[in-house]
Amino acid sequence: MKKLSHWKMSLDFLLGLQNNNDLLPDVKEIQIPVKNSILKADLYQPKLNSKGTIMTINGLAPLGHRDPRFIIVNKSLCKIGYTVVSPFYEEICNFKISLRNIEDIKDSISYVSKQSEFTKTGKVSLFAPSFSGSLSLIAATDAEINERINAICTIGAFGNVETVIRNLFANQELDAYGRMILLLNFLPISIGENENLFRALTLAILDNYHKSNEATLGPHYHSMKKEDQLLFDRLKNDTEFRMYHWNQIVQNGGESRVLLTALSVIEYIDKMKIPTLLVHGIKDDVVPSSESLLLYKELRKRQIKSKLCITSLISHGDTGFSLKTLIEFPTIIDAFSFFFANATDLNP
Repeated sequence: MKKLSHWKMSLDFLLGLQNNNDLLPDVKEIQIPVKNSILKADLYQPKLNSKGTIMTINGLAPLGHRDPRFIIVNKSLCKIGYTVVSPFYEEICNFKISLRNIEDIKDSISYVSKQSEFTKTGKVSLFAPSFSGSLSLIAATDAEINERINAICTIGAFGNVETVIRNLFANQELDAYGRMILLLNFLPISIGENENLFRALTLAILDNYHKSNEATLGPHYHSMKKEDQLLFDRLKNDTEFRMYHWNQIVQNGGESRVLLTALSVIEYIDKMKIPTLLVHGIKDDVVPSSESLLLYKELRKRQIKSKLCITSLISHGDTGFSLKTLIEFPTIIDAFSFFFANATDLNP
């Protein structure tokens, strides 16, 4: 009976994602203290008794927890009975990749799990796409934090960040949005500071996100020096040129090498304890599905309760599952029922 109820929750959740109503509902705005900062967050509260608490961790998107796709996810989780806490991670939304991202996630988990207003059991579960999915997995390996988590669901997470960056730099056919974010973060190690160039990269990312066809990049690009325009164009279109700079980044070592290691989930795999659902698009054009397969194999090897779902129903880190291919529907339902079975409080 319990399995059937989790299947129904999974079905209702997936059907909720088909709703295009992305208007922000009547949520309570709360604050979450982290080291040297305060995070804003939206609190979604179910109408009836809560089945548990899920924290949703936004990806590398400027609107963060209020990205229309994320609002739909939060509403759907709340509708099936979960309390949802969705913080706004400003650094992540500003495309800044750093170790502070992990610390902010850990601090927010610690705070939320200790508030009786948000959870009755002192535990939460995590739902996170892409880059933030990997960060959440790393945060959950902390000895104190993993005691406060029931389950984790990641969408399009990676195991080895260096492999993902190399693939994005080397393959022109892969996603330009992710590539530009990585260039923005790691290119200064190779070329030093160049304010106009990095402004151009930032605007290219924003235009890609908003699908605005270079509305903001164009004027800035035309104001740049010719040599900076050429540098931008080569970074955008020249695979060999990008790979040259990637090799420079790796060879320079120092903080970049530490960061690359620190952002790779595979480095923490021996500390993993929490039931984990890994969902990945088979045609993901940023992080190949082999990354989730790698993590799944390592988790199973260590006898960690886990489930893998590689599907054609989503693209990279997508939270909107198309249900047009009905043949995969039972597999997706089964995957999320695993997550909800572990995310539901045993003693609410």
